Amino acid sequence: CDVSGSVAAYAKFLLLFLYSLQDVLPRVRSFAFSSQLGEVSELFDEHSVEKAIELVNWTYGGATDYGNSLRDFAELALDDINSNTTVIILGDARNNNGDPRLDIMRSVYQRARQVIWLNPESRKAWGTGDSEMFRYLSACHFSAECNNLKQLERIVEQLLKNTR
Repeated sequence: CDVSGSVAAYAKFLLLFLYSLQDVLPRVRSFAFSSQLGEVSELFDEHSVEKAIELVNWTYGGATDYGNSLRDFAELALDDINSNTTVIILGDARNNNGDPRLDIMRSVYQRARQVIWLNPESRKAWGTGDSEMFRYLSACHFSAECNNLKQLERIVEQLLKNTR
């Protein structure tokens, strides 16, 4: 989950979604990032949703570097990804003109059952300015604009239909 300034308006929504996923699905690992990525699963296990979100934002908020965050993710979790794994990325793909590390995204894509990217920005903004979203699409099985509960509900319905 991206908790950088560019998604500040949506960060709480994205973190609530992440917190809820960990609460209902077994074996979920949760990560947050801006320029560095870290696992936040224990924060979600040990704290109320409000306190966990506050701690995640305080620890991982800042300017975005998707490439560096993907490198951190690879070190922490790439070896654990297999054909049973679904990776969900919550973020706007705005990379401050850094290296997007598509090589790591492709490694995740090749190992995982599914890579799902939920972007809080309007599709019209994808690929504009410092957005790497169109480049990342090549390493996603599914992507969608998601910045409210109605969109999230439609996405979950669609994903459930695809898994039946």
